[in-house]
Amino acid sequence: MTSARALREPLEHLYRGFDYTARVEFDAIRFPLRYADPRDRELVALLAACLAYGRVDLFGPQLDGVFAAMGASPAAFVLGFDPRRDARAFEGFWYRFNRPRDLTAFCVAARDLLVRHGTLEKVFLAGDPDPRGPIGPALERFARAFLEADLGEVFPRGRLSRGYRHLFPRPSVGGPCKRLHLFLRWMVRRESPDFGLWTGVSPSRLLIPVDTHVENIARSIGLTRRKSRTWRMAEEITRRLAEIDPADPVKYDFALCHKRMSGDCLDRRDAKVCAPCGFKSVCRHWKGRRT
Repeated sequence: MTSARALREPLEHLYRGFDYTARVEFDAIRFPLRYADPRDRELVALLAACLAYGRVDLFGPQLDGVFAAMGASPAAFVLGFDPRRDARAFEGFWYRFNRPRDLTAFCVAARDLLVRHGTLEKVFLAGDPDPRGPIGPALERFARAFLEADLGEVFPRGRLSRGYRHLFPRPSVGGPCKRLHLFLRWMVRRESPDFGLWTGVSPSRLLIPVDTHVENIARSIGLTRRKSRTWRMAEEITRRLAEIDPADPVKYDFALCHKRMSGDCLDRRDAKVCAPCGFKSVCRHWKGRRT
């Protein structure tokens, strides 16, 4: 494991000097960025994050079609959603585990929760009684709010589809819950590229969204020794980052993810020679290598 002292300078240099604008179009955050109204941005962010598995060039066109079908205000579309009338808007949707009825179920659940609470932030806060505690229990209740919604109109036999359940992973299962952590990062963090729409949750409580890119670069620079992408890996990486910035530990997520995604930092499964990544002093792929 690399010390926080050794990591602080390269991480801060990466965070402060990273060209976020150049990489936004390669990230799911591009979808909520299109909407100025906080109600639209919040809703679009959740759906985009829930479907952000796989490559953005694969799920991106599907999301383009979904949001086009929702019209100028996705929030208004959802609040007025009638599955008997509006489900046809998703007939052309098909992405890996997910089918049109999963989007219909999302709209029904989101509609009822928004009617009851007003905003998705208030849905989250309703299940977050300890504003200083770990984020896991609150995220569990947030996911359950969607999984336990009255979806009899969509699933008349009472069994949720695999695709709908996949949209809302639960921390209690032990997975990294990358997509829900991504949504929270967008909503909670106050600095660009994130939105800071939610003021009731502290950035210090967030966990890093661990995808394959973050997993590999975190292991390469000594942020984790864990070999499996789990909730515990997310906790360990975040705990190490909190030694550098306890108030905002996940601020490095976008830059770390896109540093590797862009090909600047490759692991041994990607290439025989690691490209210059900016972490030469700590990256295990650079140690002992002549430059």
